Amino acid sequence: MALLLLFYAYLPLNNLRGPVHSLELPVDDHIPVMPAFVFPYLSLYLLLVISLWRLLQAETRVFVITALAIGLDLAISYLVFLFYQTQVERPTILGSDVSSGILRWVYSNDQPFNAFPSLHTSLSALLVLLWGRVGSRIQPIIALWAVFIIASTLLTKQHYIADVLGGIAVALVSYYGAVRLGSFAVGGANERLVFWRRRHR
Repeated sequence: MALLLLFYAYLPLNNLRGPVHSLELPVDDHIPVMPAFVFPYLSLYLLLVISLWRLLQAETRVFVITALAIGLDLAISYLVFLFYQTQVERPTILGSDVSSGILRWVYSNDQPFNAFPSLHTSLSALLVLLWGRVGSRIQPIIALWAVFIIASTLLTKQHYIADVLGGIAVALVSYYGAVRLGSFAVGGANERLVFWRRRHR
């Protein structure tokens, strides 16, 4: 429930107005817009559902680390959005094909703010790390899926390269921070459980 509330908290942040910054680099101008990549871009939500279904059923340590890591990822990103709002300059999409129409729909429903760090990037990279935590054989597939999602943030002009790099940094901090915090949390819970069992023998 707490994670669901954190995801919903994105909506008001996307409509906040204040000083807006741009992190566009000269190299960003050379990245083409490819509307077909709107499909991997939107597929993040499917990846999230599949990953949460699997990871939140794992052993206690993985469950705790997953919840903490995603919570940290969102919290860190939201703090940046709140105090250092950035914007992406989007192109006009003129195509009449299905992917162009869907990309226009994405543009109309998602304000061009909250760009740095890229949440699509940080969550995708974080999920790859978490799948590795459970030792799943499909982690390489998840990693390839994540690569397409991260590439799509640039090729749909939803983010700049700086946003992607920031997203990867947030994913790493969130993951390793959750591993440390999770070890304390699970260790403390196990100690309390052992104490309770000894007391009630």
